[in-house]
Amino acid sequence: MAAADINAAVIARSAIYTQLARVTALLVGGRPVVEAPDRARAAAILARYGQKLTQLYVGLQAAAIVDRQFPASPVTRVAGPARSLRRAVDAVGVIGDILASHVPPGQTPRTPEGLAVRAGGGVQSGLADVARLTSAMIMVDTALPGWLDQGRGHLTEIYRPAAEAARWTTSSRLSAVAGELMASGRGHPRLHGLDVARPPLNPAPVVSTADDAVAAVSAARTWMWQNPSELTSVHLQLGTQLGLAVHALSSSGDPTMIGGWRQAAIAAADLRATPPVGAARDTAAELTEVLRWLRSFGKGDHGGPGGRQLEQLSRLNSELPIMAATLHKGLSAALQRRDLFVKDDGVLQRPSGSFVFRAAERWRPARRGDDVVRDLVSALVQGQDADSRSEHRSPSSRAFPIPPRPRTPVAGSYWSRVDPPSGPTARRSQ
Repeated sequence: MAAADINAAVIARSAIYTQLARVTALLVGGRPVVEAPDRARAAAILARYGQKLTQLYVGLQAAAIVDRQFPASPVTRVAGPARSLRRAVDAVGVIGDILASHVPPGQTPRTPEGLAVRAGGGVQSGLADVARLTSAMIMVDTALPGWLDQGRGHLTEIYRPAAEAARWTTSSRLSAVAGELMASGRGHPRLHGLDVARPPLNPAPVVSTADDAVAAVSAARTWMWQNPSELTSVHLQLGTQLGLAVHALSSSGDPTMIGGWRQAAIAAADLRATPPVGAARDTAAELTEVLRWLRSFGKGDHGGPGGRQLEQLSRLNSELPIMAATLHKGLSAALQRRDLFVKDDGVLQRPSGSFVFRAAERWRPARRGDDVVRDLVSALVQGQDADSRSEHRSPSSRAFPIPPRPRTPVAGSYWSRVDPPSGPTARRSQ
């Protein structure tokens, strides 16, 4: 085995532990300690009773410590175990990037899913997943000293710090802590299926699969959730038409839900506002493209929605509760800024030179008491409440039993509610 491969494996090993610590901090809303402790301090923290979250984080950071730096190796020249470990680094890094797109460090959550994670949704199972990966890495560390000491002569001494780091990890209580967290995560809703929260794109990507549709809807409603003051009647119309189309084409065909979304779509069609511009226009284009794809099923472009296609269509059901909550939030903001209009009672006017009176169309700012607004609000509330109990929700959506409501205060970090730090070595960073 070349030195370049050994260097790459040792570096990747530490990087995996570092990335797992990052995922842990993102899940629970912050770091429990300001600085990474050395192995002696970490061992003392791991020896305490309780505080499993803090122990996991501290243990991961300490496991990443190697008392010697090794030169990096070009990716193209790395093979064998080092390549597998590098792939694991990339995979865990992607997990962290997905979480960071919803719950960026030091900032308020950017998405409805982020709000739910900060409220504890899916966190327990996410920590169990981190613990499971930690256990797998401890198995790697169990074999690492023997792999490094294969009659390599002087290289054995060079890589002694890496072997010592692996021995510390395998002899510490990190494995026991990981086992307890895995056990405590059983039966909890999982975050599997959570994807990167991307912005709406210009031009809107063509939608040809369920994956494309879910990505477009997620991007659209994420932007609308973040920017409720920029929602217009176009977004309300497209969003309600989307809910109606999904339910009308899905295998369940629940008449109650179809009727609710139809009521919402009819009410939204009677509203007007200024045309969307910029990112608001891009968001509308994404929803328009999804609707085009959905309506192609009704036109027979796919040969009729078969079993597999119905299963794909049902995946969009998991997006509808948050879509309804998002539209409700945007509707409230538009009413407050008086940027939605409804038809006023017509007045008869006689054009100059004519003996015939004609009804002139007039529009006025919509009010909460208007029938069309009340119908829309009622239907959206029904959509976010009833869909949240739907059997077609995706595994990741089951982490969020109730879609976040507008104006709901966000709770503190998971550390402060579940694993309160104590002592000078357990201060949370600001």
